[in-house]
Amino acid sequence: MPLLERYVLRRITHAFMLSLCVLVATLWVTQVLRQLDVVTAKGQTIGLFLAMTALAVPAIVQNIAPVAFLVAALMVLNQLNSDSEMAVMHASGASRRVVARPLLVFAVSLMLVLMALHHVVAPAAMGSLRELVIRARADLLATIVKDGDFRTVEDGLTVHIREKAADGSFRGIFVSDTRDAEEDLHYTADQGLLVELQGKSFLLLRDGELIRETGDEPAVSVVAFKTYAFDLSQFRSAQVEKYYKPRERVTAYLIAPDPDDAYVEAFPDRVAAELHDRITAPLYVLAFAVVVLVFCASPRTNRQDRGYATLAAVVVCVGLRGAGFAAMAAVNSDARWAPLLYAQPLAGIALGWVLFASSARIGVPSGVVNALDAAAERALALAGRLGWQLAAPAAERPR
Repeated sequence: MPLLERYVLRRITHAFMLSLCVLVATLWVTQVLRQLDVVTAKGQTIGLFLAMTALAVPAIVQNIAPVAFLVAALMVLNQLNSDSEMAVMHASGASRRVVARPLLVFAVSLMLVLMALHHVVAPAAMGSLRELVIRARADLLATIVKDGDFRTVEDGLTVHIREKAADGSFRGIFVSDTRDAEEDLHYTADQGLLVELQGKSFLLLRDGELIRETGDEPAVSVVAFKTYAFDLSQFRSAQVEKYYKPRERVTAYLIAPDPDDAYVEAFPDRVAAELHDRITAPLYVLAFAVVVLVFCASPRTNRQDRGYATLAAVVVCVGLRGAGFAAMAAVNSDARWAPLLYAQPLAGIALGWVLFASSARIGVPSGVVNALDAAAERALALAGRLGWQLAAPAAERPR
């Protein structure tokens, strides 16, 4: 690759990384806030919390990378224009390939990376995230072990633990079980310990009493015990339903899903839509590259509607991606609309390449330019009059 092309490629790479980092960091914060209840409400560790938010990064990257590429491409080409570098290249006899080739090479490379993210990395990460969320929300033990709080496990079952010792044991335990309409059970114990045995969880109570109240009988029976094992594993499976959405499955699974997968059986159109979207979504990077080249690859000055050309490129790219999202919504309801998902990016690539190869200079229509200029002049004139009225003394203002 010649020196000028390497220079353009290096600038696009730097701009893309900067844009991607800023956008990913912004969206990552939203993921942090969404998973914050895992630490605050479910009592999980900060390590698990960071792992959950980190697993969301691949999905964020695959969705935001095309936008970051569009921002980087427009920013670099506008800087080349504003610094007169593109004009110098053109005047020295360099063709538009000096700009087009590095941009297309970067777009194709990014498209291949996005394919790997869409088909393998992001679904695997989202599946692992689902596992962690299920485990955290189903972790009844972490939910009930709160010093000094009364925790309702389910209707009729309340647990209170006065304090948790440094060795992991508990002090001052109270369990109220009123789920049976004919019998109320209340447990008190001086000490307790969580025990895992053969996949089941038990709250082992020591030195306590069992208070039993039966139906309409006024008598209350109290039984002292040295040790008592309260089974907690019965509540785990009922708390969280375990299922995986299509975006949490790798492509190989979507092509040949488990016949017993209830979600795939209930929503086959969503599975098909996800599979088609993974194939077509990376193509938008190449479509954005071609559109940007059509509008911004030639030297332009401010008098030659450079700003309007940039705005037109943004509008076309946003409209193209918006049409893709609309097609995705249609395919989610009816898989027969799947060809639309392919038509959007492929049409943008083909039409854009034809225009670029023909050296057509796409600009904003003169009527639109004149209308925008006239509107800007009226706005400036109105702002000037308002500023004069606010700045003038009260005696000088017209009455």
